[in-house]
Amino acid sequence: MSHFFDLSLLPEASHQFVVLSDTHYMVDPGSAPLEFESRRHQSARAFAALQTAAALPCDFAVHLGDLVQEYPDTPDFERALDEALAQFRESGFSPQHVAGNHDVGDKPDTSMPTHPTDEASLASYHSRFGPSHYAFDCGPLRAIVLNSQTFNTPYSAEQRAFFERELSEHTARRIAVFLHLPPYLWDAAEPDWGHYDNIGEPDRTWLLDLLVAHDVEILFCGHVHFAFYDRLRNTRMVVVPSTSFTRPGFGHLFASAPAPEQGRDDCGKLGFYFCRLVGDRIDLHHVRTEGNETLQSDQTRFLTRTPDALDGAPLGWTLTHALCPTAQVPITFPSVVRQHVRNDYPFLSIIESGATCVRVPWTDLGESLQKRRLQMLRSEGVHVHVFAPHMENVNLHTLLDDHPNAADAWEVQLAGSPWPSSECLMHLADCQRRTPLALCPVLPGQKVYGKQHPRTRIGYRVDELIELNARLAQSELRIESVCCRIDGDGQPIESVDAYQALPSLSHIGRVDWLLSLPHLNDEAHALLASRALFATAALPDGYLFVDPPQDLDRTMDACHGLLDTRCNPRPAFHALRSLNTLLHAYRGSGYTQTKGAYKMHSSLGRIELLSADEEPSLRGQEVQLYDLVNGTVGKWNNMGDTNAEPTLQVHWSSL
Repeated sequence: MSHFFDLSLLPEASHQFVVLSDTHYMVDPGSAPLEFESRRHQSARAFAALQTAAALPCDFAVHLGDLVQEYPDTPDFERALDEALAQFRESGFSPQHVAGNHDVGDKPDTSMPTHPTDEASLASYHSRFGPSHYAFDCGPLRAIVLNSQTFNTPYSAEQRAFFERELSEHTARRIAVFLHLPPYLWDAAEPDWGHYDNIGEPDRTWLLDLLVAHDVEILFCGHVHFAFYDRLRNTRMVVVPSTSFTRPGFGHLFASAPAPEQGRDDCGKLGFYFCRLVGDRIDLHHVRTEGNETLQSDQTRFLTRTPDALDGAPLGWTLTHALCPTAQVPITFPSVVRQHVRNDYPFLSIIESGATCVRVPWTDLGESLQKRRLQMLRSEGVHVHVFAPHMENVNLHTLLDDHPNAADAWEVQLAGSPWPSSECLMHLADCQRRTPLALCPVLPGQKVYGKQHPRTRIGYRVDELIELNARLAQSELRIESVCCRIDGDGQPIESVDAYQALPSLSHIGRVDWLLSLPHLNDEAHALLASRALFATAALPDGYLFVDPPQDLDRTMDACHGLLDTRCNPRPAFHALRSLNTLLHAYRGSGYTQTKGAYKMHSSLGRIELLSADEEPSLRGQEVQLYDLVNGTVGKWNNMGDTNAEPTLQVHWSSL
């Protein structure tokens, strides 16, 4: 199944590996009643995920634990392990194994729902899998596997000595650590007794101190069944989701009704990570399995780039929602404390989409959590563009003093008029010595059909730029960028063509474009957003900022976002993610766009954006048809036949 993935759009990597977790093979229950009906699907979901992972080219793979649904003290445990391992062999997926709580028992805590790890369960595990702490090499990477279930037990001394020795002896290597339990979910000071999802003390602090002291590059954990992300100084901490089911309690993270089965069957979040060593970084690609029980081996999936590999790409997000919402999971099984958790899905979705910039309100810098997460985005290759109003009580100099090096650019918003006042111009001239500046108007009174009250327009119209440029020239002030609006009821190419037809704007560096998704039609959104990105990508610079990141369903202007209320992707998300990588990979020495059409050519070839009912017009020796929403690629012939059923397409042919 080597054809199942197309990696041709990715940068070259020296080494690649897969990290997968919590497959939870389930012994066939027959007709017996179950607490959750989705348990009948766990094994099939696991098998499809294993087959998917096996289709990726990799130097090694790691399974982070919880091979089976059973526990060591249940009657079917040994049978379940036998069948699970047989499933691995049949799938062709052969990973390094990490001990999980379903494999050897729980951490030592009298509140836990099953028995703690003991000598018998460890001996049984070691007889099947070998040592539960060990290390191996892959190119420049030293991989260290630990058994989190033995932390803070009589069995931990040997492992502690092993880990300390490994770190001391491999100071010149890049280090990746793999274990089952996350050290924490909220922060390093959170309680551990009664908390089902973290490592207890004192071994938690011992572990974290060593990660920092030895500058460990990345830590992978599982167990939680949801994706989380954090950084401990230079160490990335990645919590890998399950391939089989989600944990109900974490549904409290989302402003929505729970997923099926009290939140246990949120299939949109199931998947694993494909990791690639590209120079001095590790690119993390979230491969979504979405609860599929069969492998669609007749379709070829193409993988898209992370922000670090998309420098100069135009896709950005306007964060109308907070980057990092938080919640407290109530005191409920299996934990007996209230768990404080972050919703990291907006953060992770920005990375997955390949967005290279986010646009955020200045107030986010005043909230320590949001500010910290924004800085983490910057460490992942995403620029931060902060907007603030020109008002007496919001002084840009003060903001720059209070938040030095917190943003890559600042946008000054002009309320009530598109033209900066003489006072504002003087202020801008003074501030631009310290940071790149953008201008954006905020203009109330826009009439909208079907709405009783007018709305506020954010962003310039193209026809206002000549007057703005003249006023800036009169003040001898050159602005780094301005924000122009793309209306959702028009053709984005018309706005871009109108901008390109303007005379030279001597005092405006570039134009960034704002697109707000206008309604509840996902297919129309995918087409509109793709057209906007396609149109703006032909320009030599500038971002396309899309909003909202998530559905707006508690507002006077309801609309679908890039993500739904449970933070699962909508079609527009997938379309933008795919197109952003395609346009970057095929950019060559630049694009020349056909006026009034969604067609471009570069030094590498020709590219055409098509809606579902359009036929390709391009011809060439190498012709490929990319389905943006489904993320698949197939060959196209002159009869119009493909090996897929595209919904929104990009047709590419070589020159």
